[in-house]
Amino acid sequence: MASVCGKSEWKISRWWLILWLPAALATDPTERLQITQPVQFRYEETRTLALMAQPWRSSGFMLVDPGGTLVKLQLAPERIIMIAAPDELLYHDPGRGERRRLPLPAAVPQVEGIVLLKHLLKGEFEPIRRQYHLDYRKSKAGWQLDLTPKDPESAPFRAIGLRADSERRRVLEIVERDGDRSTTELILDEQGDQLRFTIARLRQEASGE
Repeated sequence: MASVCGKSEWKISRWWLILWLPAALATDPTERLQITQPVQFRYEETRTLALMAQPWRSSGFMLVDPGGTLVKLQLAPERIIMIAAPDELLYHDPGRGERRRLPLPAAVPQVEGIVLLKHLLKGEFEPIRRQYHLDYRKSKAGWQLDLTPKDPESAPFRAIGLRADSERRRVLEIVERDGDRSTTELILDEQGDQLRFTIARLRQEASGE
């Protein structure tokens, strides 16, 4: 995996499990884990790493389209573009002049989260249930979806929690196998077909085409 990006970069970029869920309440999680148009939201991510004395923080914008393409435009602490498309993973660090590309699917543990997210976006829960137990419940504040691995030794994450406490705010919490944790707050910023142009432009920039 070092040929794509370093271990610390991959840990910082556990962003592919981020997605937008419709505001309307649904009794079936497959309905909530589908989108019908591109969405954009502002994000703030905080990571607690065992090898770092202080939490690592980043912020920027997330974009997702119904076809399964995810874009993370990190603006702080530096500008970085990361894209998970249906057929490839792109990483672009303009400050260092780095562009990296990984064909998908790939038998690499670090990208198993991308496969998981693609199933979630399409509402394909059967392959997810092969590896994870799903617990979806409503509360006074909103709802919560928890994923716990059936085999902790093989799953890329120890635990995943996605909750909503308002129509515009989502919080994703991830515990990795080594105990590192991340919390990402998402605030809906924009939605509509016009975002397809933004996604296409960022993918072009990331690929250098």
